[in-house]
Amino acid sequence: MDLEENDEDIMPPIGTNTFGIPNDPKLLAEYELYRPSMGTRQLLSERNRSVYTEAFIEHERLGTLADLCVRALAKLGTMQIAEPVRQDPLKLRIHYDTIDVNLPLKECYFVDDLLYWRRVVLAKSTDKSLALKKLNEYDWKGAGISIKYVEIVEECPAGFWPEEEMAGLAALVSEHVHSLDIRHLQSLTEEAFARYIDSETELDVTSEESEEIEVSSDEPDTNDEESEEFEEEDEQNEQKLLHDKMIKMTSIVSFQPPTDQHNKDDNRDTTSQRQSVEKTVSIAKSSLSSVDTRGDARSVDWEAELNERRRARYARNAARQELRDMQLAKRVEHERRRRQRSLLRKPPVEETPKKKKKNRKAGIKGVFDIKVDSEPEDNEDKIVDKRNKQKLLQSMNNYDYPAEHCHHIDLSFVRYFNNLVSLSLQFLGPHIGRDFHKRHLKFSYDDMTRLAKGLRTLEKLKIFRLRNSSMDVKKLQTLSRALKALDELEVVDFGYDQMTDDCGATLGMILERDNMFKALELEYNRLDTEAAFAIGRALFQHKGTGTLEYLGLAHNIIDNVALHNLSRHIVGTPHVQELKLSGIEASKSAVCREISYILRQHLPLRSLDIVAIPMDPLVSREIVCALEASMNISHFDSRECDMDIDEDLEADIIIRRNHYLSNTEFMTIGVKRSEEELVTAATNWKHPIVRKIENDMAQRAECIRNRPPRAKLHSEPNIISDEAKKSVETELGSIRMKSLVFPSLTKSDGKSFLSDSISSKPQPSPPFEFNPNSFNLNQFREHVFLPGPSNRHYYLQQNRI
Repeated sequence: MDLEENDEDIMPPIGTNTFGIPNDPKLLAEYELYRPSMGTRQLLSERNRSVYTEAFIEHERLGTLADLCVRALAKLGTMQIAEPVRQDPLKLRIHYDTIDVNLPLKECYFVDDLLYWRRVVLAKSTDKSLALKKLNEYDWKGAGISIKYVEIVEECPAGFWPEEEMAGLAALVSEHVHSLDIRHLQSLTEEAFARYIDSETELDVTSEESEEIEVSSDEPDTNDEESEEFEEEDEQNEQKLLHDKMIKMTSIVSFQPPTDQHNKDDNRDTTSQRQSVEKTVSIAKSSLSSVDTRGDARSVDWEAELNERRRARYARNAARQELRDMQLAKRVEHERRRRQRSLLRKPPVEETPKKKKKNRKAGIKGVFDIKVDSEPEDNEDKIVDKRNKQKLLQSMNNYDYPAEHCHHIDLSFVRYFNNLVSLSLQFLGPHIGRDFHKRHLKFSYDDMTRLAKGLRTLEKLKIFRLRNSSMDVKKLQTLSRALKALDELEVVDFGYDQMTDDCGATLGMILERDNMFKALELEYNRLDTEAAFAIGRALFQHKGTGTLEYLGLAHNIIDNVALHNLSRHIVGTPHVQELKLSGIEASKSAVCREISYILRQHLPLRSLDIVAIPMDPLVSREIVCALEASMNISHFDSRECDMDIDEDLEADIIIRRNHYLSNTEFMTIGVKRSEEELVTAATNWKHPIVRKIENDMAQRAECIRNRPPRAKLHSEPNIISDEAKKSVETELGSIRMKSLVFPSLTKSDGKSFLSDSISSKPQPSPPFEFNPNSFNLNQFREHVFLPGPSNRHYYLQQNRI
């Protein structure tokens, strides 16, 4: 009973509502008129009501019924906006705020609302500092369209590139895209490399007629007597041949044909022939005499030559025997593998199963009592193909994923964006988390060729970054030809590209241009002497326009010679205002010598980073002394260099001094001032706080001077309130006290101050009166549809009287 009585006193819960009344003014007026009172709700007939439509007011941001309709229409698409929504700015604002940030690019590229594109950029960009930028401080639409296009590019598989679709989409958005930041391109899957893995498996020789190297038989050993006989026989045969030849020649000379059968021309020919034959006979006689002398000399060195010949013969016979052993082992292994394959190819012998007598006495009681034969072995591990997991794993481990096999999509699509200013490309692979593989960092030569093809058409490109990849000489040469053709290029970044020192010559070729880059970033590579020499020589020989302001060589394997070549080339040139040499591998003495030389001699230098280079106290002290002599260095970073605290403090004081000299116009380096100018400048110097106060006072005076005059009310005279009189009396009292201390303050000053203070007091304004009936119908229609604050209904509801 108590529970029922308590139920009568409890009002129905209002917080559990599912509907909301619209905020339309007409409906609100009707709601205020027809809504049930509190007494009506306490009647017994209203006790069991479950739906209170008049009390279902949800959150104030829900909006009116028209706003809900606009949101529903916005979710259907943005291609065609309803005419009432397009004409009403408030409804149009609700429409753009409802559009999803993940909308496809084809359905939202024409949207001009900056707040929508700001939501897209903040939701998808990794740069969280963009939230601090205002609408007019950043290209929100260009950045949003670029992010959406890059998402489509990164989702395309490496084996398929929809050329026509991407070209058509790029034609629609090319005028808004000024930068592209591509990081996670899709790489080829494991299935794409299967054909390369299969081709590199171990080749199995199956034919018995394998090609073998024919090994000749051993040379027989000969004794001294046989070899001596052979030598003597050779000499006798040689002498005999020369003697026979000489006899033949003399016989030809002594022979004379009859004169009756030949004419004068023939006689002339025979005489010339006779002269040539006589000459050959003389040569033969001389050679015969030389053979005799040569035989005597040969007999002296005969024993040494014989021993050398015998050792060479023994070595050749040993090599022949080793080849025979290798061929024999190869034949044995081939025969063993042939027998193994023949056994595997034989069909299994089907044994006729013996019929077992049925035991009729033992009956089957259940399922578990049934005897099931085991599954026969399939011998998959013995088959030499992909089913042999061990062999397949070994072949996969032997495959190193070379760069020429790691293809990506066609990167020449960048040619579609003629207004592109910044292009950043990183081969980080897809978002795979822990399943990372080294093939994602590699890219093929075809990828670089297509990228260079697209870069040649980007005439407005100023920033090019290719980071986190595997670069070599051939790829860099392909890319350098395209980069040299871009005259507007200012920043080139090859950081984290694993470039070796042989890429130095190509880097020097890239710097050989008329309009020099402003920044060259080569951090975290493996550049050394050749690269430093090529870069320094290119900067030293440059005679075109522009200067290289930033040179980043941090965390390279630069040694003493490389640092020496770099410092000697850049000193005396207008290049390299900012130099970054953090983490190099040069010795302490070389770093001290070259850094001190650069600080003292290189006048354009403004910033120097030598972080993480270990130094001795003597070395660091010499660098601080060189820094003190330079008046132009405004940034010097020497963290983790094992420098003393006092030296760090002294370096900081030097940098502050240089900042002060650069910010003070009077302290110009290299200009001598007279004594009068120094005195005048010293008298005009003021404290920064005093200078700031004076500037604020001057701005206030200028604002008061230019303010409009106050409008005087003709209907009511100037009435001074009691509070104003009291404030004036207190101010006059303070003036009298000051007059005792400062006699210069006269009565006229006090009167003028009184008049100014009275006139400066704000005059009471007439009360605001609003007569809605004073408007005619045309004025009402003109102003009724003007946009106002979005929360005006709730504001008026809270502040109504």
